[in-house]
Amino acid sequence: MKQPIPKLTERERLILRAVVQHFILTANPVGSRHVAKRFGMNLSPATIRNVMADLEEMGLLSHPHTSAGRMPSDMGYRFYVDDLMDLGELSSEDQENIEREIESVPAELESVLDATTRVLASASQLLGIVVIPELQKAVLNRIELAKLAERRLLVVISLEAGPMKSIMLELEQEMTESSVREVTIALNQRLAGLTVGQIREQIAARMQNLSETPQSLIRLFVESTDELFNFSSKSENVRIGGRAQVIHQPEFSTPGSMRGIIELVEDKDIIIHLLQGSEGKGPVAITIGSENPDNRAKDLSVISADYKTTSSSGKLGVIGPTRMDYSRLTTLLEYTARVVSKRLS
Repeated sequence: MKQPIPKLTERERLILRAVVQHFILTANPVGSRHVAKRFGMNLSPATIRNVMADLEEMGLLSHPHTSAGRMPSDMGYRFYVDDLMDLGELSSEDQENIEREIESVPAELESVLDATTRVLASASQLLGIVVIPELQKAVLNRIELAKLAERRLLVVISLEAGPMKSIMLELEQEMTESSVREVTIALNQRLAGLTVGQIREQIAARMQNLSETPQSLIRLFVESTDELFNFSSKSENVRIGGRAQVIHQPEFSTPGSMRGIIELVEDKDIIIHLLQGSEGKGPVAITIGSENPDNRAKDLSVISADYKTTSSSGKLGVIGPTRMDYSRLTTLLEYTARVVSKRLS
């Protein structure tokens, strides 16, 4: 939950920005003397120390122990993201890497999203996440039936958006190869071009009046609609990359913190919840530490953006410690979402 942010003087804003930028870069708390020297402020260390104490009292800074320098709190990061952060241009190298990775694979949903996961993880050194879009509006491309045994049939369903699903059906009686071909033709003639949602609602009516087609198989297909056209499995709907990179972040150097991030990655329901729960004013949403809806992610930040396909939209993002380069990653996510949307449209 976001907390009320206090108003700051220009001096307080300058010093808060310096502390946040230093900590993002080094992962080390910073003292007043270093801020005075490193950031070229025309202020004495004593003055900066007093301002830092005020910022800590407001909840914007904290320190790990009494003799240490200051580091940003979740509220401090939030103030930085909302009021102090400058968004720059993504480097030409980053742009070229993103375009090369995404445009070098076939323009199919799963290939593009797998490439997107890899490029996000590589560019951020954090967890790169892609959630596949809701497929109720996805259009059926084709159904293929293949007889594997006397009473066993393989059904392969492919959608225009890219995902393909295969499932085994047990038949009540043996079917000839010619009967299977007849049913395949009938299914494609009556269902191809409809959305998944339309098929689930209309399949019984659309498969009527097929007197010359084997009725037992048509009936089995209609009765199995919920199983055949269910694309909502969450574990299949999320791609996660960057496990090897993220555990090298200093925040995950202890056995407990490493175990926490690994357990989080294994729970795909939470990953989807974190990405879908992030909200923002612009095309990129940022959720910081304690703002996350799940307590297990209270030390993490989530940056996400929407991408679009021809018929739906999904989310892509990165997850990592609250100490992350919000400026660069915001630009990175916005640019990647544009490239993915263009590739899938």
